Amino acid sequence: MKALIIDTSLEISHIILLQDYEIIYFKKFENVNLSKELFTNLEKILHDTKTDISTLKYIAASIGPGSFTSLRVGATIAKTFSYAKNIPLISFTSMQAFRPHFDTKFIVAFDAKSEGIFIIEAEEINEKINYLSKPKLMNIEEATALIEKTKIVITPHIDILKEKFEIFKNKFQKRSFDPHLLIDVTNNLFSNKKFEDINNFKLLYLRGPKHS
Repeated sequence: MKALIIDTSLEISHIILLQDYEIIYFKKFENVNLSKELFTNLEKILHDTKTDISTLKYIAASIGPGSFTSLRVGATIAKTFSYAKNIPLISFTSMQAFRPHFDTKFIVAFDAKSEGIFIIEAEEINEKINYLSKPKLMNIEEATALIEKTKIVITPHIDILKEKFEIFKNKFQKRSFDPHLLIDVTNNLFSNKKFEDINNFKLLYLRGPKHS
């Protein structure tokens, strides 16, 4: 069966349509009117792949961290389809789309503007990722103490964070968004029946965690 992943937390948004562990359609777009273009792109993907949305085994949406508007657009569409078609709803953090590609403990970090940074701690062993924490917002002092003890920090915001943490700039590495990581995460959540309540779908905004 097919499944749908929607990620609107970063500067580039992503739609992934998958069959089991295989990507059958991958769309990314940026600098658009997301509230309009996301739904339009979804309609086109479903049409082009002859996919009946009611047959999806799950819909997954990012909880962030991301901007207020973009996160709510993605979450609203996912929740609407989930409710209307009785499809399981799954959440993930976009931080789970990044990895170092070698065995090590590491941090994924997203810039949180004036608030500091969002981080998630993880470990890669034999190409598998074990998450050691949930996403959390840290101020500069807290993050500095953690980064000091960490070998590598993966981030899509490398220039900004190198400037914020100049003393540790050699620890920061940029990696590309990896859709296969999100497929692994969401398929695992589906297998373990870890579904979300559409009325309690919590989002992480870049200026601090709030509830939607």
